[in-house]
Amino acid sequence: MTAGKRKFVIPAILAALLAAAVAVVVWQRGSDSGQAVGTSATANGTEAGTVPATSGPRSSPAPSAGAPSASVSPPASEPTGVPSATAKPKPLPANATGGGRYPARFAVGAPGVKPYKQSDAALPVPKGYKVVKASNKESKEWDLYDCNGTVNLDRKYFKAFIYIGTGCHGTVNITNSIIAPPAGSANRAILVNTDGSGSLKLNLTNVTIRPEPVGKGEKSAPLNDHAINDCATCTISLNRVDVANTGGMCLCGARTTIRNSWLHDNYIANLTDVAAAHTGGVFPYGGTGPVTIENSRLEPGIEAHSGKPVKDYWKAITAVLFTQSVDGSVLRNYSVRNSFISLGAYGLYAQNGADLKITDNVFGPTHWDAAGGCDKNCSVTFGEWSNNVVGSIDGVPTKKQVPKPN
Repeated sequence: MTAGKRKFVIPAILAALLAAAVAVVVWQRGSDSGQAVGTSATANGTEAGTVPATSGPRSSPAPSAGAPSASVSPPASEPTGVPSATAKPKPLPANATGGGRYPARFAVGAPGVKPYKQSDAALPVPKGYKVVKASNKESKEWDLYDCNGTVNLDRKYFKAFIYIGTGCHGTVNITNSIIAPPAGSANRAILVNTDGSGSLKLNLTNVTIRPEPVGKGEKSAPLNDHAINDCATCTISLNRVDVANTGGMCLCGARTTIRNSWLHDNYIANLTDVAAAHTGGVFPYGGTGPVTIENSRLEPGIEAHSGKPVKDYWKAITAVLFTQSVDGSVLRNYSVRNSFISLGAYGLYAQNGADLKITDNVFGPTHWDAAGGCDKNCSVTFGEWSNNVVGSIDGVPTKKQVPKPN
């Protein structure tokens, strides 16, 4: 991804975003069978002395001309689930997976991880997992510097964020594992910093990514950054991955495939003002493609355990799916299909892309619109827009069509 500032912002949080912009940077278990290094002003690699610090798209960009305004886009009503009276999550309706197209809640991720609340201090260590602690106690990172050939990481409980270094090329498979960066971690849950001298294939299968929460006003970078980033020579695959308590799933714009995965509980609970964030779901910032998202449940604004939306979720979550150009880049071969997209300020907000393919998706509640259009300052075309329908907060589809953005 190319370094730079994101341009779009929800006008209701404009003042907070401009101030922040100057900062440094269910599939059922029965079937189980650009170099971009995000940093924060107070929790970055340079300060920790381990991770190179190059600025990437931060959580608070300057707005683009013609951004939608509250006067023309009134907030939509938001149906809410009924809180559970027991410790169990709210049960979902029978068709809350779109007829099996996308996972039910708490149905994917690392084996042995039971339904959890976002306020839980930590996930229990399931039987058979090996606890892996940080290589660097200050930055809270676990280092994978050199990995030519194939590296297999299976049944690990990482109490650290994973740093994939410049010399790491070949294939890295992370399977049946939990990645839980603790409080004070200096960077995103998986920080990819591979250089361009070789390629890297990063495959995540049956993985739960859930940074541990911190108190209001405390800092921990994985809470506010996308869980994973791409690189100039990376190919990234996510399959049956559960991502919670982050600033989004993937800052990925090329050679990325996301399948059968779930994004939820983007609390941003450590911020005293959630409007100071500008997060999302999957963000191909300056990407050129291909990017494929299919059979996934992307609902960053949900409190999954209760089935209710997080209060003021839309102030922090720009869009579940957001595309944006950098220096004239054009996103191509972008496909989203058979997925549930819900609880962002927008479901899809496309500012960049040629022949985007958006098909057979269910759009749940949002604050503004299911799909936002592009203004005169950017160009977006759709190669296919078909059978995209409105759905309930739980993922039950209706027959009401979502119109293609103008």
